Amino acid sequence: MKRVLRFCSTLIVIGALGSLAERVSASPESMAVRQMNLQQMCSAAGRIFRGTVLGVKDGAVTVGGAQLSTIVYSLRVDEAFKGSFEIYKDERIATIQMIRPSKTPQIGPVRRLSAFDDLPRFEQGHDYLILATTPSAAGLSTTVGLGQGAFKVGGKVGQEIAVNGNNNIGLYAGMNLAPVRGPVAYSALRSQIRNIVGR
Repeated sequence: MKRVLRFCSTLIVIGALGSLAERVSASPESMAVRQMNLQQMCSAAGRIFRGTVLGVKDGAVTVGGAQLSTIVYSLRVDEAFKGSFEIYKDERIATIQMIRPSKTPQIGPVRRLSAFDDLPRFEQGHDYLILATTPSAAGLSTTVGLGQGAFKVGGKVGQEIAVNGNNNIGLYAGMNLAPVRGPVAYSALRSQIRNIVGR
């Protein structure tokens, strides 16, 4: 009975997250996240912004009667492209509350898989371009396409580069742009996002 309740709670969480992973599974061994290009990610995102991580803390939400551990990220919004943000002490702030990835112990040759193991992790003080889903009723959200919608930004001012958790593979697929692999100029990425979202 407990196993059935846990399974039902997991289904409710996945439904609440909506576009969390858009996973397609032919078999347990071949789970994959749907490849999305920049245009598709921008359309699916509720918020798009560049920000600096101000804080990382533990949290929890109750979904379907089950309490789930979360990670709560607070970011200063340095550049907004889409969505609305809270104002705190004259600064725009974005909060992202994600399911905490489970520890995946290996027992013999079998490793237990979690649907949330591919969630990106953000480090305090670091700079990111984030395409985030709209928060669910429980307050949960994530980056669109998991690692695809989380770009780490770095480099000298005016010469910054950006790379997502998929090494930018497929970022411009089907968009009449040259394919890329690896970091891209942040200035070019910013212009492309502005053209797509119309801001």
